[in-house]
Amino acid sequence: MKKGGSNRKIFLFILEIVVLLAFFAQPAFAKAISSAELIEKCHFYDGKEVEFQGEVIGDVMRRGEYAWININDDSYSSKNVENGSKLKGYNTGQSVWCWANQVGFIKYKGDYKNSGDIIWVKGIFNRACPEHGGDMDIHAHQIRLVKQGQPISHPFKKERAAVALFLGVISAGLFLINKFLTQKRQQKREQPL
Repeated sequence: MKKGGSNRKIFLFILEIVVLLAFFAQPAFAKAISSAELIEKCHFYDGKEVEFQGEVIGDVMRRGEYAWININDDSYSSKNVENGSKLKGYNTGQSVWCWANQVGFIKYKGDYKNSGDIIWVKGIFNRACPEHGGDMDIHAHQIRLVKQGQPISHPFKKERAAVALFLGVISAGLFLINKFLTQKRQQKREQPL
């Protein structure tokens, strides 16, 4: 067997594997752009397709065939304080305009009781959307669930309740002392000399 023939067979075998891997591979999401970057480089991204990922917060606001959703991508969107995240930074996110049928899968919206669904959005970024009063938004044409949210437990903490009760008793006591002293001063002023 010729050496060139075996090299060709190896090349064809590797090519077949690459083609099969490309065919069966799941499409990977490109790195999502942060809301901070969208704000800082709004002129650059204006009118361009972007990918954005974060926690759905607030309500899904349906407007006929369309819907508004708000997505936070701040440090709390991946791990909230109740689950061990430290307090840092501030809330950041983007408003997303999409077809109402694209958001039917959203189960949890981030609020006091729930950690919201984490979703991935692909759409056109508008620095000052002429359709929506000049607001910054993303007009989505693809939305996918990345991670489903969940309820957040807020266990009753006896220590905090005891401190609150103690401070309440002290406050009430100081209020009564102040009232008593004010009445005494008032009585002294009203007595004739």
